[in-house]
Amino acid sequence: MVNMLNIISSLIEIVSSDKRITSELVDAEVIFVSNTLELMRDSKKISNDAYLDSGSIQGGLSVISSLLEQDIQVEEINSLLNTLFERAQMLNSKYPELNKLIESYRNN
Repeated sequence: MVNMLNIISSLIEIVSSDKRITSELVDAEVIFVSNTLELMRDSKKISNDAYLDSGSIQGGLSVISSLLEQDIQVEEINSLLNTLFERAQMLNSKYPELNKLIESYRNN
């Protein structure tokens, strides 16, 4: 099962292997995470705190997408991805059930 840590890890691997990630790829994940978090909050499957904390991942991915559209250097994108990965690790420690819940919505 894919989770936010794996999504970010995959993006880091793509950038590290000199392949190009696109803003469209990142935008698709932003939309999925955003919609899913909203649904889970509204259905009370996650707390408002978990929703707000997860917004930092969504926001970070949005920033990366915008920078990709501006053709920012790969080193800067990679640095931001690493920072985002660290944030996702902290989020995973704080809300260990969150990734599984998010991914349960992927094929719904």
